[in-house]
Amino acid sequence: MSTMGLKNILRMHVKKINCSEWELVPVPTSVRAVVALNLHSYGSGRNPWGNLKPEYLDKRGFVEAQVDDGLLEIFGLKQGWHASFVMVELISAKHIAQATAIRLEVRGGEWKDAYMQMDGEPWKQPMSKDFSTFVEIRREPFQSLMINGE
Repeated sequence: MSTMGLKNILRMHVKKINCSEWELVPVPTSVRAVVALNLHSYGSGRNPWGNLKPEYLDKRGFVEAQVDDGLLEIFGLKQGWHASFVMVELISAKHIAQATAIRLEVRGGEWKDAYMQMDGEPWKQPMSKDFSTFVEIRREPFQSLMINGE
């Protein structure tokens, strides 16, 4: 097992609904990829955490995911095989949090790049050996507009 898992390079904070303070959320040691959705589905309509029972939602302080609830669904994937099994809905992803915003702090150390993806578009985020890189994702209350540059 690698000692350079996400837990060693990623610190995740979230803002929960009706809260203005950032809350540290531990990344499970088994998680190798973190996914944040503003929808209740992933990858061509898959439900990555399966059909959650009301008891589970209550125990974890979650609500059932809705398209217009203003929440980001944050879940983790373990290894490549785990993502594959989630996509064919044989098992579920690791449900980490629900929040109105997420802030990722990535500490590079020996790593030079963090591999990220947004809306299907991948990129390498350069990282510093000495300083953290921050990525913040939040829902906006209004739709964004595409502006024609002509």
